[in-house]
Amino acid sequence: MITTYALLGIWFFYLQFAAAISVYRLWLKGKLNLWNECAYLPLLAAFFLIDVVLNWTVLLIIGAPPRGCTTMSDRFQVYHTGLNLDGTPYQADQLQKDVGTWICEKLLNPIDPSGQHC
Repeated sequence: MITTYALLGIWFFYLQFAAAISVYRLWLKGKLNLWNECAYLPLLAAFFLIDVVLNWTVLLIIGAPPRGCTTMSDRFQVYHTGLNLDGTPYQADQLQKDVGTWICEKLLNPIDPSGQHC
């Protein structure tokens, strides 16, 4: 049962990420008016808050966040590239590398407008 809840939580969080990226794409194209921006602001704020909380709670299973990593995207970027956000080398263990690479390449990069989220 715990596995089911964990998988549902991951799926829900990924849907939130996809929704935030969709709003970001509309914003980049200039298709959001002031009302739209105000309407989406609570969604984006909630997404950011959940992102930070999960980074500092649930993801402690695979280790403490690297220096300067506030969000999960920051953390996975460091695991994937092997570099801290300031450019200094980061020594990730194999599990961290595998998780970071898989999440970046399979989940985050494909839906980011630049194609390079991590």
